[in-house]
Amino acid sequence: IMLEDKCKLFAQNIKKYRESKGYSKTKLAELADCDLTYIGKIEKSEKYPNLKMIFKLAEALDIPTKDLFDFE
Repeated sequence: IMLEDKCKLFAQNIKKYRESKGYSKTKLAELADCDLTYIGKIEKSEKYPNLKMIFKLAEALDIPTKDLFDFE
């Protein structure tokens, strides 16, 4: 898988898990202690979160961090 595709799949996973929890972008932003617009940009592959934010997102979504990188 190409790097750009992996980034898009990561973004899709964030959105998929957020929606599966019934969270709005606002709710996820509150739980991950970040800005609402940042969540939107992550989900559109316009911004790429750093490692610390990836861990915060996984914790906010109550999933193992590795699940965000499950591209199979």
